[in-house]
Amino acid sequence: MAQKTKNIFLAVTAAISGFLNSLIGAGGGILLSLTLSRFFSDKFPDKRDVYVNSQASMIPGCALSCLLYSSRGMLDTAGFALFAIPAAVGGAIGSLLLSKIKSNWIQIIFAALVIWSGARMMFG
Repeated sequence: MAQKTKNIFLAVTAAISGFLNSLIGAGGGILLSLTLSRFFSDKFPDKRDVYVNSQASMIPGCALSCLLYSSRGMLDTAGFALFAIPAAVGGAIGSLLLSKIKSNWIQIIFAALVIWSGARMMFG
């Protein structure tokens, strides 16, 4: 696939990822991670870089979604603080550990979470 085509494909995938993430709160990072690891493995030979870049690219869309949801009164700020602060702490710990864990284990954890959440969505 030519580089220009790959870049267009990535931009479209990123837009779909943002849409999914905003619509259902998940899935966007998964789609983007799969796309980066499949079509951009030359740029990201270490899978950990795929996850970091996928996550970082979802931040602006998540922030914008939160602002839009908040402007419509859909964001429970008391509930938000209850899980946002521990999630930020967990995110900091995860980012510190990422370089210390072998990428194979990161892939296994990622796959297990995708399978588990898919099964939970399908079977309740």
